[in-house]
Amino acid sequence: MTKILLIRHGEAAKSPKDPDPGLTELGNLQARKLAEHFAEAPRFELVSSPKARTRQTAQPLADLWQCPVIIEEAMIEIPSPAGVTLSNRGDWLRSLLNSEWDFANREQSEWRSKTLDYLKGLEQDTAVFCHFMVINSVVAHIRDDASVQQFRPDYTSVTELYLEGDTLELVTLGKIRDSRIL
Repeated sequence: MTKILLIRHGEAAKSPKDPDPGLTELGNLQARKLAEHFAEAPRFELVSSPKARTRQTAQPLADLWQCPVIIEEAMIEIPSPAGVTLSNRGDWLRSLLNSEWDFANREQSEWRSKTLDYLKGLEQDTAVFCHFMVINSVVAHIRDDASVQQFRPDYTSVTELYLEGDTLELVTLGKIRDSRIL
């Protein structure tokens, strides 16, 4: 059985002009506290989405454990549909949260399949630093629920899964964010 931790990135410096913002000062603090929490824990392989905010969230733990962070494209955040500009992405995401996964949408389906295939291929305990939508899509898959939003994972929350064969099992959801803001 393989243990998988899906860890949401720390607070990002959101901007309608920056497609890849890093962490805010608070986000960096959250990442350091997360590393301290796992300082004495059993070692996991560390994997991150290529986005700056996830890499920056993973780095304090990698520094503490003196191990690399593997960058994995399959853990990237959900892509915007064609025609949705960066300045409109937030509105699109908010509307998506109140909908169901559109299995007819090729781009969404391919993104979800790559995410799930990657996770189902893990052979050792792994902490995956990723995004709100990645976590929700995985939880929806495990629950066999078409609703996009399964819960609101807080920054640096840890959702624990087990992988047995090619079946993912939800052990615990991460801490839920109080705010209505992503």
